[in-house]
Amino acid sequence: MKHCPTCSANFEDDDLGYCTDDGTPLLAGANPFASDAQATKVFPEPPVTAVISPPRATDYGLGGGPSAPVAQPQRPEPYRWANETPPVWTPPPPPAYPSASQQQQQTTAILSLVFGIAAITFGWICGGLILGLLALILGLVSLSQIKRTPTRYGGKPMAIGGMVTGGIVLLVHLAILAIWIVMLAIGSASR
Repeated sequence: MKHCPTCSANFEDDDLGYCTDDGTPLLAGANPFASDAQATKVFPEPPVTAVISPPRATDYGLGGGPSAPVAQPQRPEPYRWANETPPVWTPPPPPAYPSASQQQQQTTAILSLVFGIAAITFGWICGGLILGLLALILGLVSLSQIKRTPTRYGGKPMAIGGMVTGGIVLLVHLAILAIWIVMLAIGSASR
């Protein structure tokens, strides 16, 4: 048996060299004046558990006392906010189709494009100069109508397309005519 000179604790393990409480080197032999540090400490009895009375019913009434009926709060409908009103279905408005008076007139623009395409495709055979001239004139008329009253007339891209195709055919025909005239002049001068 060994004992600690600092805390006066007795230890029965002879292999122990230091106190487990404070780390002081142990001395051989038992300390006769040491109190029994290894004894179980006795705690006083715990206080008696207090008994709590059962809960009282909550009074949601207007102060009617315990005999008044208990008013329950109104439960909101599920899956919505409490202050949201239920949605009301309204049918969609009918589609607004433009009436015949509201539709834009595109006749001259369409004719300009048709004459321009005809002049490009088969105007080289015959009548290309006339078809190109018609496409150019109708395209100019259509653009002037669109510029004056854009609510009534439409088809600006078609009018420009007719003018471009008609102008190309007119330029090519005028170039061919100029070359022909120059060749005639050279031929008559060489005689």
